[in-house]
Amino acid sequence: MSIEIREVHYDAWGNCLRLSNDFIEAVVTVDYGPRMVSFRMTGGKNVLFEDSERKRTVSGPEMDARYGAGSVFYRRGGHMGSIAPIRTPESFFPDNTPVLYSIRPDGVSLISPREKTDGLKYTTEILTGDGACAVMIVHSVKNTSRERKKLAVWASTALRAGGVEVIPQNFGDTISTEPNRILALWPGTTLSDSRLFAGERYLTVCQKPEMDREFTLGVNNITSWAAYVLPDTTLIKRYVHDEAACYPNHDCSFRTRVGGDFAELDSFSPIYVVEPGEGIRHVENLSLFATRNGINPTDENQIESFLQNLR
Repeated sequence: MSIEIREVHYDAWGNCLRLSNDFIEAVVTVDYGPRMVSFRMTGGKNVLFEDSERKRTVSGPEMDARYGAGSVFYRRGGHMGSIAPIRTPESFFPDNTPVLYSIRPDGVSLISPREKTDGLKYTTEILTGDGACAVMIVHSVKNTSRERKKLAVWASTALRAGGVEVIPQNFGDTISTEPNRILALWPGTTLSDSRLFAGERYLTVCQKPEMDREFTLGVNNITSWAAYVLPDTTLIKRYVHDEAACYPNHDCSFRTRVGGDFAELDSFSPIYVVEPGEGIRHVENLSLFATRNGINPTDENQIESFLQNLR
């Protein structure tokens, strides 16, 4: 089966585009966003978190002052792109209007309306291939203002509850005098949190529905990947980490945020100085694998064997 791309009405999300082949299916909104709200293996369950009740929002005086009275950003779940360093209101433009899109032989290109306040224009490309079990997502941000801007691209993937996240530790010369493992903790996050395991080869974070308190941690993920292991499916998120570049979040190119009903895997581009008329982009690859039985989050040998046997 070749790639099939068609317009659909998807659950609570309205008009969307559905990309599929023999192995995977992705659904992206076009009435707003865009958001990739569904990503699954053919016949399988959606691995993404869906906030169909729109409980998670960003609003308040800062949003009103910048974007107009009553402005609300709906997180909606799924996969989205924005800018970093993450801050309110700049990273949460209310993307509640329809997007322009074009269908390509290998996927779709979606263009959000220009942000008049910040002068930014966002483009999202979602690409796949015949027989692929992955999608490539390209987030681009163009500076259409008259001012130089300093920013990075933020690519966020929110996943459904019940999984275990695996983040590789950086390796290097053990006799080196230079540190190569950066760990950034957000307010309220502690290293004693029962969801976190810190091993020599991996960090693991368990999503526990009974623990609603958010846990947020960043790392300088030189190996440029992380996994999320659900009982039926494993997702691998890949990108490129440039060791010569500077990143947001105390130089962390990767961040995870875990709450009571989701686990969020975020990657970041380097920080760029973007002149008027110029743009930057960030590329990710999201792969799916059918798996069973999961992993023991504290057994590094078992985790390594599990990852090596993904097919």
